[in-house]
Amino acid sequence: MVIKIKQKELHISRKQVYLLVLNVFLIAVFLIMGGRAQSAREALYSQQAAARWEDKAGSYAQVSAFISPNLKLQQEGIAGIRSSVMETLSADSLNENSEGGRVWLDAFSGECQAQVRRENNVLSVTAVGVGGDFFQFHPLPLLSGSYISDEDLNQDRIVVDENFAWAMFGSNDIVGMQIWMGNVIYTIAGVVAVDDDSLYQIAYGESNRIYVPYTMLQKQQEQLQITCYEAIMPNPISNYGYRTLRKAFGIEEEAEEAVKKPDNPLNFEDVEVVDNSVRFDFVPLWKGIANRKYQMMHPAFIGYPFWENLARLEEQQQQNILILRLLLLICPFVCLVLWLYKLWHNRKWTVKGLVLKTYDRILERQAQRAEERRAAKEAEEAEVVSEEAENAETDEIEAVSEEEIVETEATTESEPEDEAALQSVTSEDIFHI
Repeated sequence: MVIKIKQKELHISRKQVYLLVLNVFLIAVFLIMGGRAQSAREALYSQQAAARWEDKAGSYAQVSAFISPNLKLQQEGIAGIRSSVMETLSADSLNENSEGGRVWLDAFSGECQAQVRRENNVLSVTAVGVGGDFFQFHPLPLLSGSYISDEDLNQDRIVVDENFAWAMFGSNDIVGMQIWMGNVIYTIAGVVAVDDDSLYQIAYGESNRIYVPYTMLQKQQEQLQITCYEAIMPNPISNYGYRTLRKAFGIEEEAEEAVKKPDNPLNFEDVEVVDNSVRFDFVPLWKGIANRKYQMMHPAFIGYPFWENLARLEEQQQQNILILRLLLLICPFVCLVLWLYKLWHNRKWTVKGLVLKTYDRILERQAQRAEERRAAKEAEEAEVVSEEAENAETDEIEAVSEEEIVETEATTESEPEDEAALQSVTSEDIFHI
């Protein structure tokens, strides 16, 4: 096959055409899979809190800590964690906002099983005790009503999911209605949707969920413990937020580095810290692929909430997609290497020739610049000479003008004397006559 490009004949075999079409197709599939993977990541709203909070002033990180019940963490411990984070941010001058707003926020939660009732209808639920800005991290779609927060004047308001709403009331329009948990009456502030995605349904489970202020729920459920802590904070350098939260939980990086032992991909601590902001980037996904054989091993007694289980499931899918995308690039990469090798093998130039040619161009450019400087200097000197000639001519003209003025004045002064003399002679002559 012969193709003419700008009057040049390009000989391409049928095999090369097939390879070109194949590589274009593989690259197109590679890009499409990348776009779909990006869309799947963005659909996990619980992993995008930092992106929603981030502004043009700097980058932020969303980090999460999943805590073993062995720690028996309560709100008193949360106060210590917050104090440690604030101390670190203050030491690095990151605790102030130019607009006077908050530079970081956090949330915590814990789950337990409970029973609620309305009249004679009793329902078993998963009660999630929430504190801080929980719904900033997990903006579950509202079907009606509003979220709850620590700033609410009344802490007896709750949010329920649509499964609970239909099971207890047979409707989603139940804002303002009341239910009982033990001897406490709670008012329903909002109803949130449950995603109908199959993977979401698996991670979410079949239980009805209600979201209750942690302080209120802990008073009724003494076994309730905080098992998840989340924060959004400034991240001026890589892993800053991750290290700050680990330090707040007493996991010192220096102590780990001091121990000379091979890296262990398993977590034996009672706290597992995750950097949500970068978990779907290339390097973390690649590390996850390398450590896949350890994924079924959980030496620490740590449970994950449904949003983290969903994120971990998405992590595995992203790893699979990454493997497929890398496989798609094998053929184009090999063809590119072979093409470059062919160009190198059939080259009509040498490295020495390129170096000499480059050197000649440098010398030529230097000579051109020197010629430009010389021409500019000559032009400047010619301009100076021209200005001096103009000044000399101007001075000469001014000198001639001054001489004419002097002569004119002298002529003007001599005229009265001549006239007086003429008058004197004339008078004498008249007297003699």
